[in-house]
Amino acid sequence: MLKIHNLNKKFNEKIILDNASMEIGENEIVSITGESGEGKSTIARIICGTIKADSGEIKFKNEDLLLSFGKYNSRFRHEIQLIPQQPFLALDQKQTVGDAVAEPLLFHKIAKNYQEAKTMALDLFSQADLPHELFSRFPWQISGGQAQRVVIARSLTLSPKLLISDESTSMLDTSTQFQILKIYCKLVEEKKLSLLLITHDLDLAHGISHKVFTVSKGNLSLK
Repeated sequence: MLKIHNLNKKFNEKIILDNASMEIGENEIVSITGESGEGKSTIARIICGTIKADSGEIKFKNEDLLLSFGKYNSRFRHEIQLIPQQPFLALDQKQTVGDAVAEPLLFHKIAKNYQEAKTMALDLFSQADLPHELFSRFPWQISGGQAQRVVIARSLTLSPKLLISDESTSMLDTSTQFQILKIYCKLVEEKKLSLLLITHDLDLAHGISHKVFTVSKGNLSLK
């Protein structure tokens, strides 16, 4: 599914990634752990194309994700979706959470009209274990765990092949963390996608993952 080979990145001459390599298979959950500032989120952002690598290679479905001159292969942007750590910052506080999920369905012409988009969005609500009655609420009217589920539901609108969860459970209580992880496992199984879980919690990573990598001093190693 995704292969990273000799990825390098510096910020202000500080080495963040140093020939980092890893692989994520189809329908696989892979975790990256490590201390803060070691480069976990940098890997996620490079895979998503929000920052550029200095050098290295990433293959997605056997095609180059990183092109020459640091360009990103935008053809795969829809197939790789990032679930951020702070869902409230990813949601428009003036937009209902239902419309936050329906909007990309309309924008990308997946749905023909708003009613169809709403029906599809409610189905995604169900996949993310969200009660349908939350559809018309605003972000400030729901809990943190519910907001995280909204962002998960929205990430599914474009039928991704790879979800990247960047510390998306770190700000939640233990019970809600467990519920979110159950959703991830269900999505991997039912939708046949892959998940890259970025977390500082090594026990959590080993509890859910097929493989666990640790990043330290720019290097990735199997833990």
